[in-house]
Amino acid sequence: MDIPSLFTGYLLLPLMAAIAMVVMSVLNKRNRLLNNRRIIIFVLLTALCLGIPGFLGALNFFFLPWGFLACEVIYLALGALAVHQLSLHYKDARKGLVFFMGLIACLLGAYLFRLAFNWVNGLGYGWLAATSVVAFLVPPVFWWTYMALASIPSEIYDVWYYPKNEARIDIEHLDFDRMKVLEIELYKLPENASPLKVKVKAPPNMEFGAWFRKFIDDYNQKFPSSGIHYVSETGETYGWIFYVKRSFFARRTFMDPSLSVEDNRVTEKDQIYARRVVLQTAEAGGEDRMVIL
Repeated sequence: MDIPSLFTGYLLLPLMAAIAMVVMSVLNKRNRLLNNRRIIIFVLLTALCLGIPGFLGALNFFFLPWGFLACEVIYLALGALAVHQLSLHYKDARKGLVFFMGLIACLLGAYLFRLAFNWVNGLGYGWLAATSVVAFLVPPVFWWTYMALASIPSEIYDVWYYPKNEARIDIEHLDFDRMKVLEIELYKLPENASPLKVKVKAPPNMEFGAWFRKFIDDYNQKFPSSGIHYVSETGETYGWIFYVKRSFFARRTFMDPSLSVEDNRVTEKDQIYARRVVLQTAEAGGEDRMVIL
């Protein structure tokens, strides 16, 4: 083997990784995520774990596709484990530095993978097989993306207040032949630890705010000692917002209390969340905002 091939095949990537680790150590001094010794040990151990699956090259021609798929599963599991540990111990760490550490570990891991792969067989496509290491970065990137999406504040367009001095609800025009059974979740008191979940019938053409008011009245009449509080200790009426969340990854869909149940497109499969909100007055120069209790 000539010197250029030796350098590009065995020395170039470790040299690049060493330079990157020096840069990472300098960046870490500013962010103080871990001390440099622990970071180096963490990166090397992670790279070693990523390189071990390279011994699946012993499968020879059966490595594609079964060995490659097995490597993908292993790296996804290792990435999920890394996400779990990051969420427990380094939740507030800067994502750029953590991603840089993971990228260096992947480069070293791919290098070790290639060495192990080519050592146990003579197929000579160690670098191609080592591309499976990229799957290790998928869970952290997915986690950060989802958390960024979930942290986007949702605007509250319609806040409903319990009417104190309003006449009785007119139910003459309501369609009781097509009643829907809706499930609603709310807290009887803002400080309650566990929510109340109730299934209540609702005429589809009834205004949602009026339906919720009737639900509160009926519930408080049935359970006067443990009713739903809609007035604060200072005598101010709580505001309420309503939304549905149809799946874990779906965003909240807020409801308009002035529209009917049918116009809000609520189905019997949906769970309605009712949450109290209060207006938080900002200091001079700031903006007032609604806060969910």
